[in-house]
Amino acid sequence: MEENDKKKKSSKETIVPDGGWGWMVVLASFLIHFIMDGITYSMGQTFLEPMRTKLALDRASISTIFSILPAVTLGAGPIATVLTNMYGCRVVAMAGTCIAAFGFFLSRLWANVWYYYITIGIIGGLGFALMYLPAIVSVGFYFEKKRTFAMGIAVCGSGVGASILPYIMNEIVNVKTWINYENALLIECCIIIISLLCGYLMRPLPQEPSEQRRLERKIRKEGQQKSTPEMDVKEVDIIEKSSNKSFFRQIIEQIDLSLLKNPVFTLFVISNFFTSLGFNVIYNFADDLANDAKVAIHHRSYIVMSIGLSSIFGRIIIGFFGDQKYVNRLVLFIVALIISGVATMIAPLCGASVFQHIGYGSAFGFFSGGYVTLTAIVLVDIVGINKLSDAFGVFLLFVGIATAIGTPIVGGMRDAFANFARPFLWPYFIFGTCTVISGIVLFAIPLLQRKKLNDNQVEMDYDTTTTKGDLSYEEQQQNV
Repeated sequence: MEENDKKKKSSKETIVPDGGWGWMVVLASFLIHFIMDGITYSMGQTFLEPMRTKLALDRASISTIFSILPAVTLGAGPIATVLTNMYGCRVVAMAGTCIAAFGFFLSRLWANVWYYYITIGIIGGLGFALMYLPAIVSVGFYFEKKRTFAMGIAVCGSGVGASILPYIMNEIVNVKTWINYENALLIECCIIIISLLCGYLMRPLPQEPSEQRRLERKIRKEGQQKSTPEMDVKEVDIIEKSSNKSFFRQIIEQIDLSLLKNPVFTLFVISNFFTSLGFNVIYNFADDLANDAKVAIHHRSYIVMSIGLSSIFGRIIIGFFGDQKYVNRLVLFIVALIISGVATMIAPLCGASVFQHIGYGSAFGFFSGGYVTLTAIVLVDIVGINKLSDAFGVFLLFVGIATAIGTPIVGGMRDAFANFARPFLWPYFIFGTCTVISGIVLFAIPLLQRKKLNDNQVEMDYDTTTTKGDLSYEEQQQNV
């Protein structure tokens, strides 16, 4: 009995190193962000024109590949959550690496757009989803006091990757033309495989749900073998019930659509849906837009690089101000959205000078990086920390859908306006306007929160009055 109690106690102890091996986990998370986002944001710049030439298809068909990849990465979040809880960060990250690398390897075997939708978009996206979540969660397990600082370093890998990988891949495929795009896909497969080492660095800690489940199963098995009456039967029953839930049942529980009954949360989701329509457009068509504006080919790589670099500063600086008590986080989030939308709208007005394109790219990168950082924080302010996991599942579902349809729509509109002087003018203006409006509508959140608070207060007053009425009636009966 004492032995079982010690094991149960040890299973509930929380060990947060706040350093030590945790910094190796931060490095692993940084590299996973570097590889994932570097590849995702390099797709349009590197592969749009070579694939259009090889497959003889329009922009909408080709750009759908680049939109399915991040859409599946986001939309498969609930699957990644359940698997991480079941098997742990290390196993899931390494499995995701193998899946993503396998998808990119398969894409080298056959040049067909529908085949690319499956290999790069779906298989690659699913692998990235399984890599992404452990990269975030593992840092959270290893740090508490330094969590914000450690997480900030880890996610900066996204900006660094978006600055370096698109530049390198574009140079070797389109500028220097050293290799064709099929071999470039094979190179990206090899880059993804590096994440196997990153996943292995994520040593499991006792507080991980997977470790808790493993230890609880061990305790239950030992208890059943000993068949001692002193075994805590109630605890065993709880463990058995939780472990009997099917995989799909757990995924469904991760997507709590009842949260949409909250008008504030619904408004926030709708706002981010319209924002996400155009978020990846800037990355995927930066090179194409510069080509229309007659920017020199050897200068175009600097545009996406400027977006990535400025997003690093945006994440750090806007994230810092978001932590300050004197700053209204919602207003800061709205301002970041509006400026990102304006930068999108003015992008097609840039001329042949690469500095103009770097200007809009830097503005977009800085403020879009800022609102990405603030998203989870504002979400906590809306639904509370206890509902964050469920809310994020629903949130990512809608963001994933928007990401999937935004890029192909802009590609199709660009082809439709091919005879115009500025073919990207209307697509960018429409999607930029959507981003601006999605920011402005969030000013209604304080009003909705105040209304909800007033409604709850009226309800409480009514309940109190009813209770008092009942008590006075009882007193009257007692007096009689």
